[in-house]
Amino acid sequence: MMNRKDVLLEQFLCCQKKSHWFVSFEKAVAGLTPEQALWKKSDCENSIWEIISHLVFWNKRFLNRFKNSENPKMDGNNDSTFAYLQELEWEQVLLQYNQVMIDWYETIEKSEDEKFDESISEQSKETWLESISSITLHNAYHIGQIVTIRKLQGSWNKEQGVS
Repeated sequence: MMNRKDVLLEQFLCCQKKSHWFVSFEKAVAGLTPEQALWKKSDCENSIWEIISHLVFWNKRFLNRFKNSENPKMDGNNDSTFAYLQELEWEQVLLQYNQVMIDWYETIEKSEDEKFDESISEQSKETWLESISSITLHNAYHIGQIVTIRKLQGSWNKEQGVS
């Protein structure tokens, strides 16, 4: 029987590299070129690159909070997080995402069970268990967007898991 830590670890694993009910990030970006990652159907949408930037930004911030580490002051708002990694090369963007997912996994794995009952901040009643579960749902949501964008641009291979 899985305990709650095991459930969170499984959620991170499914988001990163274990396709289950949805395609993992690893499969969603497999074979993606930088040009495809920057593609937008219109200016009012985000590119895959921008979505990954957004995911890295929020995952890093919450991981730092979970580890009681300082976060730099946030400049801008949620919309600005989509430009977070715009100065990097494509392979660096992918490495950043994968590294923060590995860091989350390892941090959760090493955490004491009581940590998940703690409030995420003095201003919030949300526990770390609730917050981390929401983070993985947020990741899965955006991974679905990546697959949809790839379908729209014609770069999706349905053998990756979703037709």
